[in-house]
Amino acid sequence: MDSVASRLAQSMKKAGLNQPGLAKAASRLSPIPVSQQVVQHLLSGRNRTSKHLSYIAQALGVTGDWLATGRHARPKRAPEALLVGKVGAGAEIIRFDDGTAPGVEAPPGAPNVAEISGDSQHPLQAGWRIFYGPEHQGVAEDCLGKLCVLQVKDGPTLLKTLKRGSRKGLFRLESWNAPPREDVKLAWAARVVFIQPR
Repeated sequence: MDSVASRLAQSMKKAGLNQPGLAKAASRLSPIPVSQQVVQHLLSGRNRTSKHLSYIAQALGVTGDWLATGRHARPKRAPEALLVGKVGAGAEIIRFDDGTAPGVEAPPGAPNVAEISGDSQHPLQAGWRIFYGPEHQGVAEDCLGKLCVLQVKDGPTLLKTLKRGSRKGLFRLESWNAPPREDVKLAWAARVVFIQPR
């Protein structure tokens, strides 16, 4: 593969993502929405770089350096993240209860990972992994508007997009597969920093 366009096309095929799906997946990771036109221009060779390239790479499960240059497909000594459970229907994380979950390679700042199960969370697919930040550290401002793993106060751990609620200290939880939950009190939220297609 000798161009950004060809590496991008190869990665999209492997991930099973079309242009709209990739734009949506990358937008969930980026502070600025990624348009389908950005993806189209990269695929056509019209553009060879974009401020969104690192988020597109994350959504595809490849490194930004490899997508941009063809070098360094994987970090040489990636840290490990703890595989904590599976994300099932309703975007609830079902935790492993035997305490023996193995570590898996992880990007910086993502000590936890959960695996998608089932097919109710399109565009995410069964077997894909979501890597996210530390748990039990409150709700940081940079989580707002982002895909997060979060724990409802005295409730389940969920995968949702986090928005401000109508009252101080409450939040709106949005998902791809269910109506939003309004004015929810949270114990903590951790931003998803990487999605790894399988």
